[in-house]
Amino acid sequence: MVKRFILNKSNLIYESNSAVNTFRRCFGFLCKQNTKLLLQPVAMQENDKSRSSNCNYCNSNNERVWRPKKLLNPHHTSGSGYACIVLNRAVQVDPQLVKQIWRNAQIHCLVDGGANHWHEFLQKYCTKNELSRPQYITGDFDSITKETREYFNTPDIEYKHTPDQSETDFTKALYFLKPQLERQDICDVIVLLENTGRLDHIMANINTLYKVQSDKLNIYLLSSTCLSWLLLCGKHKILIPNELVECEHWCALIPVGSKANTVTTTGLKWNLSKSALEFGFMVSTSNTYVSEEVSVETDTCLVWSMGL
Repeated sequence: MVKRFILNKSNLIYESNSAVNTFRRCFGFLCKQNTKLLLQPVAMQENDKSRSSNCNYCNSNNERVWRPKKLLNPHHTSGSGYACIVLNRAVQVDPQLVKQIWRNAQIHCLVDGGANHWHEFLQKYCTKNELSRPQYITGDFDSITKETREYFNTPDIEYKHTPDQSETDFTKALYFLKPQLERQDICDVIVLLENTGRLDHIMANINTLYKVQSDKLNIYLLSSTCLSWLLLCGKHKILIPNELVECEHWCALIPVGSKANTVTTTGLKWNLSKSALEFGFMVSTSNTYVSEEVSVETDTCLVWSMGL
């Protein structure tokens, strides 16, 4: 069933009676009434050095602390230190959230056919000049249409042709943006995409996480149904919104490409204790929460994915 949203300046009306209860149950941290999504601000101190990232690199226990609620809250302080990339899939994330992510991002990049979908999003959900134009459009340009190129044909937009066929357009876009990210001290990249359709595209996006993510760069894959990112080797703490705990929404820890020999978790319904994760044997999917704090210690990289 298609869900429909009506937007105004201060709230989001969710028009889908059969889906309201599920939406409210799983997104209660954003909801106040049965049909109105009132978005809550996050208070942040101006002198808080961690405000430029949704992840603190370590705490007193040498854990990386991840705050997905902060990432998904549309009331980030402007210039709060992230880039936004749109890939070649229809933008189906909540339009109100998408607008705020775009407004508050310091760098905006459309990747090849992603420009077509961003053009469609602007036409459907935005008034003229409501959102700023992207600074960059990158790719081998086999997907962007002539109409889209004409629409984004202004001197303030840089087109970067990346013809190398040994890398995906997504990977090449991150390589291209890396110097700009470093110059502006940006460590978070929010990528708008959908995990539907072609499996090879989904796996290629995950491969990009493994190739590009580092201690100084966090790449979040945001779709209409989930948020995913890479946990590097070491200790992590993920702060889970209470309402996702209460509705027992799903989460997963997935080893891609190599075996994780030793994984230990707390805060999950089905915890791991120095367990091995490997394709062909055990992977942790369809898990859920018993606590608002999930800890993960791993000896290799794992994909963390959580339902929204």
